[in-house]
Amino acid sequence: MPENAKIDADMLLNAPEIQRLAGRRAEIERLADSEDGKRVRALLAGADVENAARSGDLSSVASAVRAALSTEEGSRLANRLRGLLK
Repeated sequence: MPENAKIDADMLLNAPEIQRLAGRRAEIERLADSEDGKRVRALLAGADVENAARSGDLSSVASAVRAALSTEEGSRLANRLRGLLK
């Protein structure tokens, strides 16, 4: 993994918004298992996001996530995640 990817990941994982989610694993898992979550995961799998992330291709990861979140399902899922951050 490129060094800058590790720094970006560390910054993301330590962000206050992410820290607020730390104790809400069950709620996040329910969102991931919802129909919207399954559809978004399928979109990301089809875009091969996992391999892009492993190779450090963060622009491909970001592009795939933006595309997935621009769908109706992705938008609903993002709104529900935002609700967990409040």
